[in-house]
Amino acid sequence: MSLLYLLVNSRYLLVSLRHLLVNSLFTREFARFTREFARFTREFAPFTREFTPFTREFAPFTREFTPFTREFAPFTRKIKKDSSP
Repeated sequence: MSLLYLLVNSRYLLVSLRHLLVNSLFTREFARFTREFARFTREFAPFTREFTPFTREFAPFTREFTPFTREFAPFTRKIKKDSSP
């Protein structure tokens, strides 16, 4: 009985260690991704601040244009389908 208990527990321990290793690798990769994304965001912040007034200026135009694009969406999908090889 104790040998069976030991085998089951050692197998459970190995599975737990494997999960811990995978989770730790994932966490490390996710942390690296987060750092890179933060750097990317800091680099582009000045550009987005510059671009914001421009987008605000054109927002009314895009709101006006949206119904027009929705109306012609099926037509453009058909053209796209017909022109694909």
